Amino acid sequence: MKTCFLISTFLIAFFILISNCGRKVKKIEQAGEVSFFDPLVLGSANPQNNLLIETRFRECGEWGGHKETIIVSADKENVFSATYKVYPFNCDSISYYNKSGNITATMEKKIILNDQKKQCIIDYIHRMVQSKITEKALGSNGDKSFSVVTSDSSLFISVSERKNHETESYKTLVDELLK
Repeated sequence: MKTCFLISTFLIAFFILISNCGRKVKKIEQAGEVSFFDPLVLGSANPQNNLLIETRFRECGEWGGHKETIIVSADKENVFSATYKVYPFNCDSISYYNKSGNITATMEKKIILNDQKKQCIIDYIHRMVQSKITEKALGSNGDKSFSVVTSDSSLFISVSERKNHETESYKTLVDELLK
């Protein structure tokens, strides 16, 4: 009888300890920084390394349209930033824009990434993965395209859009970064 009491007491104490440890871990995770890319992966040691978020719109249908990029990188002090660029496109000069690799951005803005903005990027990548999983085949040249790629291609997600879901997701990201 005494043995059962001791075992029961031990088990109750053990379960209380385990449940409290779980709560402490959750509190630490909530209070801590957002888990994000290693600065080395995004250029703190090599400026060539980065994360490229690119969107190609189709104002001219299958012939193309303007491009927007968000380049996420880290500097030598491990500070993350994102450079948002919008490139022009003129449907009357398609061959010029398609052949020229030296198109200058019409808008460029550098954004220092705090935890909230890092989380916006993480959320966008999650939405891109979900879009890729549910993407339907048979895309056309007239579809908008969205991609997230690390410079070493260890992460590569590319999605073509038929509806406006991906466009809205991308606009949400841009709005949140530019706040």
